[in-house]
Amino acid sequence: LVLLPGTLCDGRVFAPVLRRLDRRGHVLPLAGADTAEALAQLILAAAPERFSLCGFSLGAIIALEIIAQAPERVERLALIGCNPGVPAPDVALARAALPQDTFLAQETGPHRALLAEMARDTAPEVFSQQTAITLSRRNSRARLSQIAVPTLALCGGTDRVCPPDLSRDIAAAVPDAHLAIIDGAGHYVTLERPEAVATELRA
Repeated sequence: LVLLPGTLCDGRVFAPVLRRLDRRGHVLPLAGADTAEALAQLILAAAPERFSLCGFSLGAIIALEIIAQAPERVERLALIGCNPGVPAPDVALARAALPQDTFLAQETGPHRALLAEMARDTAPEVFSQQTAITLSRRNSRARLSQIAVPTLALCGGTDRVCPPDLSRDIAAAVPDAHLAIIDGAGHYVTLERPEAVATELRA
């Protein structure tokens, strides 16, 4: 199981879920490239020959690029809090101007301290790479119907970053897909409802 975290996140965003799974996970960083295509190649070079793939937020965008480049290597796919499209121009403009120290400042709740800690531990050049990927990524909606492995589209029911309709669209477009919307959870569903996420991943 290869796991890809989101912007300004690391393995800690998956830790509560992995503790509840009965298998080992390899969390690979989103660093070293400033395009989704190039980062997918780096991850493929570091990943096992065959693997299940789970991406969260920006990691899910990279997961879509990985399965597009090397579909024969991915056994199963999980997309958590995923937007397979591209940001609207006004959203992209605001995102490009957002400094690292305020990116997660709007997040509230019991996990805010952990999010701030992960953000502080992310090198500025890595945040710049992740921002460039977010703004330059290609629209993957047309590629969803080509995914030929069992796929989980999961999100929190109150996710404002990637609203549930995005996961519904993924589940409707991927031939062998399962939709899971976790009630009472926002974008960081892996931290808010790890038991529910683990149950869906295990299935």
